[in-house]
Amino acid sequence: MAYMPHAFQVHVGAAKAGIEMMMRNLALEWGRFGIRANSIVPGPIEGTEGMRRLADPAAARRMLEAIPVGRLGSVDDIGHAAAFLASPLASYITGCMLVVDGGQNLPGSAMFNMGAAQALRAQEQKAPAPEAPGG
Repeated sequence: MAYMPHAFQVHVGAAKAGIEMMMRNLALEWGRFGIRANSIVPGPIEGTEGMRRLADPAAARRMLEAIPVGRLGSVDDIGHAAAFLASPLASYITGCMLVVDGGQNLPGSAMFNMGAAQALRAQEQKAPAPEAPGG
């Protein structure tokens, strides 16, 4: 969400974009001391609080259809990315945003936005209609 807009997520996008710029600034400032600064951008990770809170089973099935590798990520996927970035294999990488999402970001945020709009419509249908002025 730091690089792709999502409906009803302005607070998340702003926070994540701020963290991304902070990491780039740190990479620029601290690189001369041999300190590398990178960030990991995870996609949907199975068994996490975010998935429990944000994706009901039907939404999770639709999400799987939009992920090119055909599965949700695991906490190990994120751990492996962190281990790679901390290893000598990544000694020339700094200021990088490593996206670990199985390709979910490739088609864009359309599926998320459709789901958000659907949830908003459902809430509107449950809410009582406002009274007309003077009525």
